[in-house]
Amino acid sequence: MNAESHAVAKATWRDLPAAQQPEYPDAEALRDVIADLESYPPLVFAGECDQLRARMGAVARGEAFLLQGGDCAEAFDAVSADHIRAKLK
Repeated sequence: MNAESHAVAKATWRDLPAAQQPEYPDAEALRDVIADLESYPPLVFAGECDQLRARMGAVARGEAFLLQGGDCAEAFDAVSADHIRAKLK
């Protein structure tokens, strides 16, 4: 891994350019909402991303097929590790 790729690996979504962002008139309320969202468990874990990448590779090679499904949106009060596990079952 070279220095450039290491720097990219350390980048977060906050380091990426954001286009078409709304103006939030209350910066403190925005910080509170972000803090609340950050308190929720992750929707996916790193190992799951690696597994998905490998499985999507198999789809791209014609070795598997993709069946995609899920909710269009979940309510924030339904975001917990238990709710996520139950939905996946």
